[in-house]
Amino acid sequence: MTDSEVLPHLRERLPDFAPAGAPVRLPGGNLNVVWRVPGEDEALIVKHAPPHIAADPSVPLDPSRILIEARCLNALDPDGALADVCTAAVRAPRLRDVDEEAFVVVMEDLGDRPSLGTWLRRQDRETLRAAAPRLGERLGAFIGRLHAATHDRPAYATVFDNRPMQETRQAVQYRAVADMLARGGVPDAEVLGDRAEALGEALLAPGRCLTMGDLWPSSVLVAGTELRLIDWELAHYGRPLQDAAHWAAHLWMHRHRAPSPAVADAAAALGASFWAAYRAALGEAGDALWTDAEHRDAAVHVGAEILVRAVGPFQDGSLYAGLDADAPAVQEAVAAAARHIRAPEEQALFDTE
Repeated sequence: MTDSEVLPHLRERLPDFAPAGAPVRLPGGNLNVVWRVPGEDEALIVKHAPPHIAADPSVPLDPSRILIEARCLNALDPDGALADVCTAAVRAPRLRDVDEEAFVVVMEDLGDRPSLGTWLRRQDRETLRAAAPRLGERLGAFIGRLHAATHDRPAYATVFDNRPMQETRQAVQYRAVADMLARGGVPDAEVLGDRAEALGEALLAPGRCLTMGDLWPSSVLVAGTELRLIDWELAHYGRPLQDAAHWAAHLWMHRHRAPSPAVADAAAALGASFWAAYRAALGEAGDALWTDAEHRDAAVHVGAEILVRAVGPFQDGSLYAGLDADAPAVQEAVAAAARHIRAPEEQALFDTE
């Protein structure tokens, strides 16, 4: 889909929508192409999944990922099967339309809310101290309800089977761990890489619950004490570690690269309150979902995610953007990642464990 095709698409799919201006392509998208379209009554977001990474057309990527996102938004809608997961304070965007043949999704425009990562760096110390625990609590409860409501539900396993994206993650992230560690100068890179690759292989198997799949600060938009979760195309009926450990990895990086002690403390508070609320919301599903093996595998994922941001293919746009492999901050991140993979049983996801 090109810029000139957006309005004709909307006229065909949503004839009642009255545009009030030209589509504006939004920056920052790597996987998809996204536009904001102003309207007389409401603005819309139009999202197209090409058969490759939008930022790098040389890398093929299954466009059916956008259909997984549409199914998630539909299930989380007020009339959807997972409506009880959402609250007024924490929810996903409302789905307006999905074109399964063109791989285009239309959803509500949530406005210019900052991502959680941007929010962390814009607030004063007192605001961070007061708001961060509450935001972490709300997000943790949401993810806990999502995991608990979908635990051991074969129907969801079929509807949200996103194996193509799991295979991409295996190839781009877990299988690349040995090379990333070697780039960072870790002597046992090959052994640790084998451990990460084994986790990636295990994550291809049928899962245990629906995961959001891309739980990092850029997917969490903030307005006051309300949160909106965007970018569900990596959602999958998988393992709970793919949300909790992903979140833990990014909060570790935000603490590590914090511009001030107040930001570092707020990132830690986000993690602690997230984990407490998440485990409480899991209820009886908690023991089944979080075994000792899940904790160990979660630590391996933390290491793999730190690596891919600090010294891997997703360094651009990350907190380590522009740094060489021998930069002190990158070396510290690589060492932390190696520790998580080398001795996962000794690592805590969050400081409260």
